[in-house]
Amino acid sequence: MKKLLLAVALMFTFALGAHAQDDAMGAPPQNDAAQVASPADVAKASAPNVTGSTAPGQPINFNHQLHVGTAKLGCNDCHEPNRGGATLAIPQPSKCMLCHAAIATDKPDIKHLADAAKNNELIQWVRVYRVPSFVTFSHKTHTSAGATCEGCHGPVAQRTAIAEEKNLHMAGCIACHQQVNAPATCDTCHAIMSKNGQSPFDADKTVLARLHVPAGASRTEAPFAQRSTTSLLAASVMSIAPYLHAPSL
Repeated sequence: MKKLLLAVALMFTFALGAHAQDDAMGAPPQNDAAQVASPADVAKASAPNVTGSTAPGQPINFNHQLHVGTAKLGCNDCHEPNRGGATLAIPQPSKCMLCHAAIATDKPDIKHLADAAKNNELIQWVRVYRVPSFVTFSHKTHTSAGATCEGCHGPVAQRTAIAEEKNLHMAGCIACHQQVNAPATCDTCHAIMSKNGQSPFDADKTVLARLHVPAGASRTEAPFAQRSTTSLLAASVMSIAPYLHAPSL
C-alpha cells in the first residue's frame, strides 16, 4: 500500500513539474474567432431541462408565482446578495416580515413566520439547487454577463412551488457555456484547486497519519523550483491525501 501511494505521489510530482513549466511558457494564444457571446445572446442561453422532478415539501408554502409574477417582486428583493453578489441568501423570517408585518397577517404561514421572527428562529427550507463546495460559482459573474435567473432555475415566476427544472450538474453547465462560447475548461469552475494549490476538501487526520503527513502541515511553501525532492514529495502527498475520502461527485 505504501509503495502504491509513493508511486501516485511521484506521478503527481511530475505532473506539477509539467504544469509549472507550462505556466512559465505562458498560456497558448487564444482563438480570436471564439468570442464570448453578447449579453443579449447570453440571456437566451439556458441549462438543459430536467423532466420528471417534483417540488419538495417546504415548511412554508411560498408561492413564487404570487410574489414574482403577480406582485412583481425582483429576485434580489427576497434573495439578498452576499459576498459582493457571488451568492444569494435564502430568505429568513426577518426578511419576510419586512412586508408581511402588514400583509396577509391572518394567514397561518404568516403567523408562523411572525413567531419565528420574534423568537429569532430560522426556517429550514429544503434546498432544490445546490452548488458543491468544490465548484467555484458566482451569481454576479453570470448575471453581469447577461445570464438570467430563468436560464438556471426555470420559469420561477410561473411556479407555485419550485422543483429542479434545470440540469446544474457538470454536464448541464458545460452545455450552457458552449451555447455562448463561454470558458469551459477545468479552471473555469474548479479554479480553487489549481490556482490556490489546495484541495477543495479537508483532509481527514486519520488519513494523514497513515501517510505520515502532519495534520497541520502547510501547503504553501517555497516556490516550486526552489524545493527539494523530499519537500515536493511531501507536497504531493498533501495534495492527494484529501481525495482519498472525497465525497462522491
